[in-house]
Amino acid sequence: MSGRVVRPEQCPDTSVEVLQRRLERERGARLEAEAIAERATRELYDTVQQLTRSTRLAELLGEVAVRANEASSVEEAMRTVLDSVCHYTGWPVGHALIRSADDPDTLVSLGVWRLPETGEFAALRAASEPQVFRSGWGLPGHTMRLGRPVWIADLLTEPLFRRQEAAGRCGLVSAFALPILVRNETHGVLEFFSAIAQQPDAELIRVAGFVGVQLGRVLERQQAEDRLRRLALYDSLTGLPNRLLLMDRLQSTLSRAWRLGARVDLLYLDVDDFKTINDSLGHTAGDGLLVAFAARLQQALHDCVGLAVADSTVARVEGDEFAVILEDCPDPRAVATRLEELLSRPLTLADGEAFLSVSVGSAHASDADRHTTGESLVARAHLAMDEAKRKGKGHFETFEPRLYERAHRRHQLGEELHRAVVAREFEIAYQPVARLADDRHIGAEALVRWRHPRTGLVLPGDFIARAEETGLIVTIGSWVLEQACRQAAAWRATEPEFTIAVNVSGRQLREGSFPDMVRAALADAGLPPQNLCLEMTESILMERDDAGIAMLCELRNEGVHLAIDDFGTGYSSLSALRRLPADQLKIDRSFVSSLPEDDDAGTIAWAVVRLGHTLGMSVLAEGVETVQQRKALLGFGCDHAQGWLFGRPMPAAELGQALVQAAGR
Repeated sequence: MSGRVVRPEQCPDTSVEVLQRRLERERGARLEAEAIAERATRELYDTVQQLTRSTRLAELLGEVAVRANEASSVEEAMRTVLDSVCHYTGWPVGHALIRSADDPDTLVSLGVWRLPETGEFAALRAASEPQVFRSGWGLPGHTMRLGRPVWIADLLTEPLFRRQEAAGRCGLVSAFALPILVRNETHGVLEFFSAIAQQPDAELIRVAGFVGVQLGRVLERQQAEDRLRRLALYDSLTGLPNRLLLMDRLQSTLSRAWRLGARVDLLYLDVDDFKTINDSLGHTAGDGLLVAFAARLQQALHDCVGLAVADSTVARVEGDEFAVILEDCPDPRAVATRLEELLSRPLTLADGEAFLSVSVGSAHASDADRHTTGESLVARAHLAMDEAKRKGKGHFETFEPRLYERAHRRHQLGEELHRAVVAREFEIAYQPVARLADDRHIGAEALVRWRHPRTGLVLPGDFIARAEETGLIVTIGSWVLEQACRQAAAWRATEPEFTIAVNVSGRQLREGSFPDMVRAALADAGLPPQNLCLEMTESILMERDDAGIAMLCELRNEGVHLAIDDFGTGYSSLSALRRLPADQLKIDRSFVSSLPEDDDAGTIAWAVVRLGHTLGMSVLAEGVETVQQRKALLGFGCDHAQGWLFGRPMPAAELGQALVQAAGR
């Protein structure tokens, strides 16, 4: 059966209508399929775009985590994050702000931007960098207060934004900002700007929050490192650079000076009598005094800029010692003099005022001294300061090579003293003490000597000070006390009233076991406490060591006598004398040597005798060598004397023989 084409005009009306409807259905199905395909294509495109954008935002987070953590500073971390956010989001401008160090409730520009090279955003930068954004004020301040990202779709109509004129001049339309959070507290803000209107983007806002948290971790780590660095390089009490940082800056200054052909001076300052102040006021007050002194030192140095100080660094080296680096200063002595003047003015403390003086040592290095290191310059200045202190309070001394020689001798002396203690090279000479009324020997002073194997006999004035510094005086003093007590106990068989006098140093009194050591020496020798006299200088009284004074008073209550040696040469006051109920004052030989010719010396000697008797003490004159001196002292009412007139320091056997002969008479 062959096929036949049927034309519409040959079909019945009903057949034509069916065919038309079928064609329309086919056309509608085709259009619907095309629409579905178009929607699917659009959805696929949107999905791809969304996936691409999500992928880029994920890459942004990954890049921020890596690059920010690799940054060597907060500024570098901020800059890398700004670059990454602007690159991945297409926003052209980024700006970093940081919490102000002076006011934690404000933000200031860090000076870190991400800007196109065209430079058309200068107006925004000029309006932003000088500005201080308080919490809640402006876009950064609002972000700080909320602690979450903030979006502004239209900068020109948003009242929250305060830099509208600058933004308009730069053609900027939209902005968003993210907080940099450290433990949920805003420590900084990043703000971004776009020249194209941008509606709030939830995913970008979410990612921005993560970026802020990640950057906050970097900032927190940097802050922790800064705290550790500060603890390592700065003095925790005064806030000044410590010795470690001083040495670093000094070495850098020296290197710069060599390049420029300049000079570097170092001033080394020590607060005079700080231990006395610290002991009398207490350590808390002493710390407060050092803080006040450090602030005064910085201000004083600032005031000295008019003296042509080009650059300087102040540091607390240790304790009450400070250092000042002067770079290319033409007259460091003038600076030191001015500093001494300014530092001598009273310091205001919580409980009153304090007056201080400083001893200053100076050392310098010039282009001709390229071998000089920071350590050697500090050592020179320290030696000069030691020399200044030896000359008295408030002195200035410049380093000289001879100070090295003296320091070497002091070091060598210390080494030899250690050896002498081990080898038992010390011996005791005894100088008689006479009663002026009848010249009877009623006691003696034990005087230590050092029998050096090479140089022979060394007198106390040549080694006692060094023994004090090294602490060997405690061992030496203990040995002298034990030997003197044994010898005095033997002499009591001839002279029952015989009293042995032994010198005590301030270093010994700082040993809490001192009273027990004295008791043990007395018990071992079988010597009654009343036959022992402990002598100390005025300087020990002025140190105001309450513990030491208490130990001496404790021994006195047990019968031991106490004497104040070299009276009149120190700075004793009546209140200091009252704190130590001594039994005897010893007039220094300097007031005795010119008697009876010197009226002033006679007046002083007479006054000391009257003072001692008024306070219930006996008085002993040292250095009596002539009959005329003895007669003058007796006329003043002086009780006892010692000196060459009554006998030079002598071995125990010789004094024992003299006592026996005197008893026979």
